[in-house]
Amino acid sequence: MPIDKFCLVLHSNIKSSVNTKNAASQIMTKVNFLDSYTINVVARDGETFILNSYLPVPVKERKKREIQLKKSFEKHFSEDSSSMVYWVLIDVMGTGFAFFCERSDQRKERDRIGVKIRKLREGKGIEAKNLAVMANIDAANLSRIENGKYSVGFDILSKIASALGVKVDLVEI
Repeated sequence: MPIDKFCLVLHSNIKSSVNTKNAASQIMTKVNFLDSYTINVVARDGETFILNSYLPVPVKERKKREIQLKKSFEKHFSEDSSSMVYWVLIDVMGTGFAFFCERSDQRKERDRIGVKIRKLREGKGIEAKNLAVMANIDAANLSRIENGKYSVGFDILSKIASALGVKVDLVEI
């Protein structure tokens, strides 16, 4: 039976570990217009954003805007996607172009993982600031992770899992 979906979970009693390479640094941001208002952006970590311009962008200007957005997304790349989109917007507004971010394809997963971390933490009676200290991460970042506003990397997720006494694993859904 082919495996077509996986889910990242945090749970206890798993004795395996996962070795990963950071492939994100090898992937470049891709930007393309879907129509005169809608822009598809795939960030270097694979997260997809749909941006909508406030005014229609003429065909002859689209390539210029694609290049501008690509450079700005590369310059401001961050695992905190809200912050990244904000700084890209600030960059391009100075050129007379503005957009709003309609959606991000990984938001649901960030929310789900954040809720799971919070439930595990609360279930163990650990305060957020204490978990941050135990995991050796910034308390503000832990808050953003638990609120689904930060795209957590494997290394940080592993630190949090270890501090909670659980392991990270992939399971078929």
